[in-house]
Amino acid sequence: MNVNELMALIRTEMTGDPEKDIKHLQDMAHDLRREENATELLSAIADYAFNMMPENAKETMKETTFVEGKRMDRVFGEVRTLVNAGNCAEAEPKLRAISDKIREHFEDKEPKWFSFRNPFEYHMYRFLYPEDTVFERAPFDFAHYLALYSYVLVELGQVPAAETAVRRAIKFNPVAADIRFELAEICKFAHNQEQLLRVNQETLPLCTDGASIARVLANMGFYCYVAQEFADAAAFYFESLRFQKNQAVDFELQDVLKRMKTFGIKFAPPTRGQTLDTYDKYGLPVPPNDALVNLALTLADNARNYGRLDLESHFLHTAYTMTNNVEILERLERVAAEMKAERDNQ
Repeated sequence: MNVNELMALIRTEMTGDPEKDIKHLQDMAHDLRREENATELLSAIADYAFNMMPENAKETMKETTFVEGKRMDRVFGEVRTLVNAGNCAEAEPKLRAISDKIREHFEDKEPKWFSFRNPFEYHMYRFLYPEDTVFERAPFDFAHYLALYSYVLVELGQVPAAETAVRRAIKFNPVAADIRFELAEICKFAHNQEQLLRVNQETLPLCTDGASIARVLANMGFYCYVAQEFADAAAFYFESLRFQKNQAVDFELQDVLKRMKTFGIKFAPPTRGQTLDTYDKYGLPVPPNDALVNLALTLADNARNYGRLDLESHFLHTAYTMTNNVEILERLERVAAEMKAERDNQ
Protein backbone atom coordinates (compact mmCIF):
# COMPACT_ATOMS: atom_id res chain seq x y z
CA MET A 1 0.00 0.00 0.00
CA ASN A 2 1.29 3.45 -0.88
CA VAL A 3 0.42 6.73 0.83
CA ASN A 4 -2.19 7.75 -1.76
CA GLU A 5 -4.00 4.42 -1.38
CA LEU A 6 -3.85 4.73 2.39
CA MET A 7 -5.28 8.25 2.36
CA ALA A 8 -8.13 7.15 0.08
CA LEU A 9 -8.92 4.30 2.49
CA ILE A 10 -8.79 6.58 5.52
CA ARG A 11 -11.23 9.08 3.99
CA THR A 12 -13.81 6.34 3.39
CA GLU A 13 -13.54 5.13 7.01
CA MET A 14 -13.80 8.42 8.88
CA THR A 15 -17.04 8.90 10.84
CA GLY A 16 -16.82 12.57 11.71
CA ASP A 17 -16.44 11.79 15.40
CA PRO A 18 -12.90 13.01 16.25
CA GLU A 19 -12.47 10.70 19.24
CA LYS A 20 -13.56 7.58 17.33
CA ASP A 21 -11.63 8.56 14.21
CA ILE A 22 -8.36 9.18 16.05
CA LYS A 23 -8.74 5.84 17.85
CA HIS A 24 -9.31 4.17 14.46
CA LEU A 25 -6.21 5.89 13.05
CA GLN A 26 -4.18 4.62 16.01
CA ASP A 27 -5.38 1.09 15.30
CA MET A 28 -4.50 1.45 11.62
CA ALA A 29 -1.02 2.69 12.50
CA HIS A 30 -0.58 -0.31 14.80
CA ASP A 31 -1.54 -2.70 12.00
CA LEU A 32 0.77 -1.06 9.45
CA ARG A 33 3.99 -1.20 11.49
CA ARG A 34 5.15 -4.35 9.70
CA GLU A 35 4.77 -2.93 6.18
CA GLU A 36 7.97 -2.35 4.20
CA ASN A 37 7.16 1.36 3.86
CA ALA A 38 5.86 1.61 7.43
CA THR A 39 7.77 4.80 8.23
CA GLU A 40 6.15 6.64 5.32
CA LEU A 41 2.66 5.27 6.05
CA LEU A 42 2.81 5.98 9.78
CA SER A 43 4.01 9.51 9.15
CA ALA A 44 1.06 10.09 6.79
CA ILE A 45 -1.39 8.78 9.40
CA ALA A 46 0.15 10.99 12.07
CA ASP A 47 -0.14 14.03 9.81
CA TYR A 48 -3.80 13.26 9.07
CA ALA A 49 -4.61 12.69 12.74
CA PHE A 50 -2.88 15.90 13.80
CA ASN A 51 -4.71 17.99 11.20
CA MET A 52 -8.13 16.72 12.32
CA MET A 53 -7.54 17.53 15.98
CA PRO A 54 -9.22 20.53 17.62
CA GLU A 55 -6.83 23.42 18.28
CA ASN A 56 -6.53 22.76 22.02
CA ALA A 57 -5.62 19.12 21.35
CA LYS A 58 -3.05 20.24 18.79
CA GLU A 59 -1.42 22.46 21.37
CA THR A 60 -1.28 19.59 23.86
CA MET A 61 0.22 17.35 21.18
CA LYS A 62 2.87 19.95 20.38
CA GLU A 63 3.73 20.35 24.03
CA THR A 64 4.08 16.63 24.70
CA THR A 65 5.45 15.13 21.47
CA PHE A 66 7.18 17.85 19.46
CA VAL A 67 10.97 18.22 19.51
CA GLU A 68 12.91 20.99 17.77
CA GLY A 69 9.55 22.29 16.48
CA LYS A 70 8.82 18.99 14.72
CA ARG A 71 6.82 15.90 15.56
CA MET A 72 8.92 13.42 17.51
CA ASP A 73 8.76 10.67 14.87
CA ARG A 74 10.11 13.04 12.22
CA VAL A 75 13.08 13.94 14.41
CA PHE A 76 13.63 10.24 15.09
CA GLY A 77 13.71 9.65 11.34
CA GLU A 78 16.54 12.17 11.12
CA VAL A 79 18.29 10.36 13.97
CA ARG A 80 18.15 7.01 12.19
CA THR A 81 19.69 8.53 9.09
CA LEU A 82 22.54 9.92 11.20
CA VAL A 83 23.09 6.64 13.06
CA ASN A 84 23.04 4.63 9.84
CA ALA A 85 25.74 6.96 8.53
CA GLY A 86 27.82 6.36 11.66
CA ASN A 87 27.29 9.88 12.98
CA CYS A 88 26.30 9.06 16.54
CA ALA A 89 27.77 12.28 17.95
CA GLU A 90 25.32 14.38 15.94
CA ALA A 91 22.42 12.02 16.66
CA GLU A 92 22.93 12.11 20.44
CA PRO A 93 21.54 15.62 21.20
CA LYS A 94 18.44 14.91 19.13
CA LEU A 95 17.88 11.65 20.99
CA ARG A 96 18.54 13.41 24.29
CA ALA A 97 15.82 15.93 23.45
CA ILE A 98 13.41 13.08 22.60
CA SER A 99 14.38 11.31 25.83
CA ASP A 100 13.76 14.45 27.90
CA LYS A 101 10.34 14.95 26.32
CA ILE A 102 9.36 11.35 27.04
CA ARG A 103 10.54 11.63 30.64
CA GLU A 104 8.67 14.88 31.21
CA HIS A 105 5.28 13.85 29.84
CA PHE A 106 5.00 10.04 29.76
CA GLU A 107 7.39 8.39 32.18
CA ASP A 108 6.28 7.20 35.64
CA LYS A 109 2.82 8.65 35.04
CA GLU A 110 -0.66 7.34 35.75
CA PRO A 111 -1.99 5.70 33.73
CA LYS A 112 1.10 3.94 32.40
CA TRP A 113 2.07 4.28 28.75
CA PHE A 114 3.25 1.32 26.71
CA SER A 115 4.71 0.90 23.22
CA PHE A 116 3.54 -2.58 22.24
CA ARG A 117 4.41 -3.13 18.58
CA ASN A 118 1.80 -5.71 17.64
CA PRO A 119 -1.37 -7.35 18.99
CA PHE A 120 0.47 -10.34 20.42
CA GLU A 121 2.73 -8.15 22.58
CA TYR A 122 -0.40 -6.47 23.97
CA HIS A 123 -1.94 -9.84 24.84
CA MET A 124 1.37 -11.10 26.23
CA TYR A 125 1.37 -8.22 28.68
CA ARG A 126 -2.24 -8.86 29.68
CA PHE A 127 -1.39 -12.56 30.16
CA LEU A 128 1.80 -11.99 32.16
CA TYR A 129 0.47 -9.08 34.21
CA PRO A 130 -3.27 -9.79 34.57
CA GLU A 131 -3.62 -7.41 37.51
CA ASP A 132 -2.46 -4.44 35.44
CA THR A 133 -5.49 -3.37 33.41
CA VAL A 134 -5.24 0.41 33.25
CA PHE A 135 -2.74 1.70 30.70
CA GLU A 136 -2.56 3.67 27.48
CA ARG A 137 -0.90 3.22 24.11
CA ALA A 138 2.01 5.63 23.70
CA PRO A 139 1.67 7.95 20.70
CA PHE A 140 5.04 6.77 19.34
CA ASP A 141 7.35 3.82 19.91
CA PHE A 142 9.12 5.22 22.95
CA ALA A 143 10.70 1.85 23.73
CA HIS A 144 12.40 1.84 20.33
CA TYR A 145 13.44 5.48 20.63
CA LEU A 146 15.09 4.92 24.03
CA ALA A 147 16.71 1.65 22.92
CA LEU A 148 18.40 3.46 20.03
CA TYR A 149 19.44 6.22 22.44
CA SER A 150 21.09 3.52 24.56
CA TYR A 151 22.94 2.15 21.51
CA VAL A 152 24.21 5.63 20.61
CA LEU A 153 25.40 6.25 24.17
CA VAL A 154 27.35 2.98 24.11
CA GLU A 155 28.95 4.02 20.83
CA LEU A 156 29.97 7.29 22.49
CA GLY A 157 31.43 5.49 25.51
CA GLN A 158 28.71 6.55 27.95
CA VAL A 159 27.92 3.07 29.24
CA PRO A 160 26.18 3.88 32.58
CA ALA A 161 23.89 6.36 30.82
CA ALA A 162 23.23 3.76 28.12
CA GLU A 163 22.12 1.23 30.73
CA THR A 164 19.75 3.79 32.24
CA ALA A 165 18.25 4.53 28.81
CA VAL A 166 17.67 0.88 27.90
CA ARG A 167 16.08 0.12 31.27
CA ARG A 168 13.70 3.00 30.62
CA ALA A 169 12.99 1.48 27.19
CA ILE A 170 12.13 -1.86 28.80
CA LYS A 171 9.55 -0.15 31.02
CA PHE A 172 7.71 1.05 27.91
CA ASN A 173 7.67 -2.48 26.46
CA PRO A 174 8.42 -5.07 29.14
CA VAL A 175 7.52 -8.04 26.91
CA ALA A 176 9.83 -7.31 23.95
CA ALA A 177 12.90 -9.55 23.94
CA ASP A 178 14.86 -7.50 21.43
CA ILE A 179 15.08 -4.45 23.72
CA ARG A 180 16.59 -6.63 26.43
CA PHE A 181 19.29 -7.71 23.99
CA GLU A 182 20.61 -4.15 24.14
CA LEU A 183 20.92 -4.57 27.90
CA ALA A 184 22.70 -7.90 27.42
CA GLU A 185 25.23 -6.23 25.11
CA ILE A 186 25.89 -3.58 27.76
CA CYS A 187 26.47 -6.33 30.33
CA LYS A 188 28.98 -8.01 28.00
CA PHE A 189 30.70 -4.69 27.30
CA ALA A 190 30.93 -3.93 31.03
CA HIS A 191 32.08 -7.50 31.86
CA ASN A 192 29.15 -7.85 34.25
CA GLN A 193 28.68 -11.62 34.21
CA GLU A 194 26.19 -11.79 37.07
CA GLN A 195 23.87 -9.29 35.43
CA LEU A 196 24.28 -10.92 32.00
CA LEU A 197 23.01 -14.22 33.38
CA ARG A 198 20.05 -12.47 35.00
CA VAL A 199 19.16 -10.68 31.75
CA ASN A 200 19.32 -13.96 29.82
CA GLN A 201 17.11 -15.65 32.42
CA GLU A 202 14.54 -12.86 32.10
CA THR A 203 14.68 -12.65 28.30
CA LEU A 204 14.36 -16.28 27.24
CA PRO A 205 10.74 -16.73 28.45
CA LEU A 206 9.73 -13.66 26.39
CA CYS A 207 11.15 -14.90 23.07
CA THR A 208 8.50 -15.38 20.40
CA ASP A 209 10.62 -16.56 17.47
CA GLY A 210 13.56 -18.81 16.75
CA ALA A 211 15.91 -15.91 16.05
CA SER A 212 15.44 -14.36 19.48
CA ILE A 213 15.69 -17.73 21.23
CA ALA A 214 18.92 -18.40 19.33
CA ARG A 215 20.34 -15.05 20.38
CA VAL A 216 19.71 -15.65 24.08
CA LEU A 217 21.35 -19.06 23.81
CA ALA A 218 24.35 -17.56 22.00
CA ASN A 219 24.62 -15.02 24.84
CA MET A 220 24.60 -17.94 27.27
CA GLY A 221 27.38 -19.53 25.23
CA PHE A 222 29.35 -16.31 25.67
CA TYR A 223 28.57 -16.25 29.39
CA CYS A 224 29.82 -19.81 29.88
CA TYR A 225 32.91 -19.23 27.74
CA VAL A 226 33.95 -16.27 29.90
CA ALA A 227 33.30 -18.38 32.99
CA GLN A 228 35.51 -21.10 31.41
CA GLU A 229 32.62 -23.56 31.49
CA PHE A 230 33.53 -24.71 28.01
CA ALA A 231 31.31 -27.80 27.76
CA ASP A 232 28.29 -25.71 28.79
CA ALA A 233 29.28 -23.00 26.30
CA ALA A 234 29.41 -25.58 23.52
CA ALA A 235 26.01 -26.98 24.56
CA PHE A 236 24.41 -23.54 24.38
CA TYR A 237 26.04 -22.75 21.03
CA PHE A 238 24.74 -26.08 19.69
CA GLU A 239 21.26 -25.16 20.90
CA SER A 240 21.49 -21.69 19.39
CA LEU A 241 22.34 -23.15 15.99
CA ARG A 242 19.43 -25.56 16.31
CA PHE A 243 17.01 -22.63 16.51
CA GLN A 244 18.75 -20.53 13.84
CA LYS A 245 21.79 -21.09 11.68
CA ASN A 246 24.32 -18.33 12.14
CA GLN A 247 27.87 -18.19 10.84
CA ALA A 248 29.16 -16.07 13.73
CA VAL A 249 27.70 -18.47 16.31
CA ASP A 250 29.17 -21.43 14.45
CA PHE A 251 32.56 -19.70 14.56
CA GLU A 252 32.21 -19.23 18.33
CA LEU A 253 31.33 -22.91 18.71
CA GLN A 254 34.40 -23.99 16.74
CA ASP A 255 36.54 -21.70 18.90
CA VAL A 256 35.18 -23.33 22.07
CA LEU A 257 35.83 -26.81 20.70
CA LYS A 258 39.40 -25.86 19.83
CA ARG A 259 39.90 -24.46 23.32
CA MET A 260 38.58 -27.68 24.85
CA LYS A 261 40.91 -29.74 22.67
CA THR A 262 43.83 -27.59 23.83
CA PHE A 263 42.97 -28.43 27.44
CA GLY A 264 42.55 -32.11 26.58
CA ILE A 265 38.80 -32.06 27.17
CA LYS A 266 36.90 -34.54 25.04
CA PHE A 267 33.58 -33.40 23.69
CA ALA A 268 30.71 -34.96 21.79
CA PRO A 269 27.46 -33.24 20.78
CA PRO A 270 25.31 -33.25 23.93
CA THR A 271 22.39 -35.63 24.28
CA ARG A 272 18.95 -34.16 24.84
CA GLY A 273 19.17 -35.10 28.50
CA GLN A 274 22.52 -33.36 28.89
CA THR A 275 21.15 -30.27 27.17
CA LEU A 276 18.14 -30.14 29.50
CA ASP A 277 20.49 -30.46 32.48
CA THR A 278 22.48 -27.49 31.16
CA TYR A 279 19.36 -25.34 30.95
CA ASP A 280 18.48 -26.34 34.52
CA LYS A 281 22.00 -25.64 35.79
CA TYR A 282 21.70 -21.96 34.80
CA GLY A 283 18.08 -21.45 35.79
CA LEU A 284 16.77 -21.21 32.23
CA PRO A 285 13.40 -22.50 31.02
CA VAL A 286 13.58 -24.81 28.01
CA PRO A 287 12.37 -22.90 24.94
CA PRO A 288 9.96 -22.29 23.44
CA ASN A 289 7.68 -20.98 26.19
CA ASP A 290 4.69 -23.35 26.01
CA ALA A 291 2.46 -20.83 27.76
CA LEU A 292 3.09 -18.28 24.99
CA VAL A 293 2.56 -20.88 22.27
CA ASN A 294 -0.79 -21.82 23.82
CA LEU A 295 -1.70 -18.15 24.19
CA ALA A 296 -1.01 -17.53 20.50
CA LEU A 297 -3.12 -20.53 19.46
CA THR A 298 -5.98 -19.51 21.74
CA LEU A 299 -5.90 -15.99 20.32
CA ALA A 300 -5.91 -17.44 16.81
CA ASP A 301 -9.01 -19.47 17.64
CA ASN A 302 -10.73 -16.39 19.06
CA ALA A 303 -9.84 -14.37 15.97
CA ARG A 304 -11.34 -17.12 13.81
CA ASN A 305 -14.57 -16.95 15.82
CA TYR A 306 -14.77 -13.20 15.22
CA GLY A 307 -13.99 -13.52 11.52
CA ARG A 308 -10.67 -11.66 11.84
CA LEU A 309 -8.49 -13.61 9.43
CA ASP A 310 -5.76 -10.98 9.64
CA LEU A 311 -5.41 -11.46 13.40
CA GLU A 312 -5.72 -15.23 13.10
CA SER A 313 -2.82 -15.16 10.65
CA HIS A 314 -0.77 -12.93 12.96
CA PHE A 315 -1.24 -15.19 15.98
CA LEU A 316 -0.66 -18.38 13.99
CA HIS A 317 2.54 -16.91 12.56
CA THR A 318 3.69 -16.15 16.10
CA ALA A 319 2.95 -19.71 17.23
CA TYR A 320 4.73 -21.14 14.20
CA THR A 321 7.89 -19.04 14.60
CA MET A 322 8.17 -20.36 18.16
CA THR A 323 7.66 -24.01 17.26
CA ASN A 324 8.17 -24.72 13.54
CA ASN A 325 5.15 -27.00 13.97
CA VAL A 326 4.00 -28.39 10.62
CA GLU A 327 0.33 -28.49 11.61
CA ILE A 328 0.40 -24.82 12.56
CA LEU A 329 2.09 -24.02 9.24
CA GLU A 330 -0.62 -25.89 7.35
CA ARG A 331 -3.33 -23.93 9.16
CA LEU A 332 -1.45 -20.69 8.50
CA GLU A 333 -1.34 -21.52 4.79
CA ARG A 334 -5.09 -22.24 4.77
CA VAL A 335 -5.78 -18.87 6.36
CA ALA A 336 -3.52 -17.17 3.82
CA ALA A 337 -5.52 -18.80 1.02
CA GLU A 338 -8.79 -17.60 2.60
CA MET A 339 -7.45 -14.05 2.85
CA LYS A 340 -6.36 -14.13 -0.80
CA ALA A 341 -9.80 -15.38 -1.85
CA GLU A 342 -11.43 -12.55 0.08
CA ARG A 343 -9.20 -9.96 -1.61
CA ASP A 344 -9.87 -11.44 -5.06
CA ASN A 345 -13.62 -11.25 -4.47
CA GLN A 346 -13.62 -7.62 -3.40
